[in-house]
Parts: sequence; C-alpha cells; structure tokens
Amino acid sequence: MAGRVRVLSERFMVPGKETAVKKLMLEVEQNVRKQAGFVRGEVLRDTSDPSLYIILTEWDSMKHLKKWFATDFYKKQSEKLNETLQTPSSYRILKKQKDDIFLL
Repeated sequence: MAGRVRVLSERFMVPGKETAVKKLMLEVEQNVRKQAGFVRGEVLRDTSDPSLYIILTEWDSMKHLKKWFATDFYKKQSEKLNETLQTPSSYRILKKQKDDIFLL
C-alpha cells in the first residue's frame, strides 16, 4: 500500500477520566509529532456523545504508521489509555480515493 494513509480512531472515554485522558493524549501528541512520516493529527469530540473522541492522523505511508504502532511508547500509552475507555478503541486505516468523487 503506497502513498499516504489516514487513521480514524474512535475512543469512548469513561466519564470522570477527563484529566487522565488529557494528560495521556498530550504525551502522545508530543511524541507522535516527532515520528518519521507523521503528517498531522486532530482530536475531535462528538457533539451528541461527549464521551466519544475521534482521533484523525495522517502518515506518509503505511510503513511509517506500522513503525509508530510498534514503538514501546505507543504500546505503553495505549495500555494506560485503555484504562480510561468504556470499550476497546476502534481503528480504520483509510486511503484517499484516486478518482475525485464527492459523496454527501
């Protein structure tokens, strides 16, 4: 799979864990920005369910993303973050459609 990839991650946080989540996510953000191949990231919060956070990241390649997933830092932070979740994180790895198609 060549070319840039995007990752959409959904995380349902346990209410009351906001401070712990903020600290963990700040540490992740600071580290991920230093990773080779990281392009950008964004954290969104669902307007109808404030416990749902959507994390969008973009990587230069699947190879770069896999290297990030394999780091000790990512593994340790994921374990800590899992303690703040109602359900396991879900991930979708996406690639831009080659043809320009706009679906609304």
